Amino acid sequence: MCGSKGVYVKRVVGLPGETVGERTGGLVYVDGRMLDERYVSAGRRDDGVVGRWRVPNGQYLVLGDNRAFSCDSRRWGSVPKANVVGRVVKIEHGG
Repeated sequence: MCGSKGVYVKRVVGLPGETVGERTGGLVYVDGRMLDERYVSAGRRDDGVVGRWRVPNGQYLVLGDNRAFSCDSRRWGSVPKANVVGRVVKIEHGG
């Protein structure tokens, strides 16, 4: 269930004070500049969510790379800095 407790692996796209927007086609903009998100394939972008969020002080806006099915800040809001527990250092794709 979206918003359930647990540890999530998400990408920080919005820093405190920034304005993040998602436009038609799933393109993400930060303070009016489009992010270069080569890591998000066209089939994983989300056409269903279009919005704009101002990131509060001491918080971050996070998005999953599989946007069409991701439970992330677009649904449950920004994340307090104290809730960010680490950084992904390596991604392995199993076969």
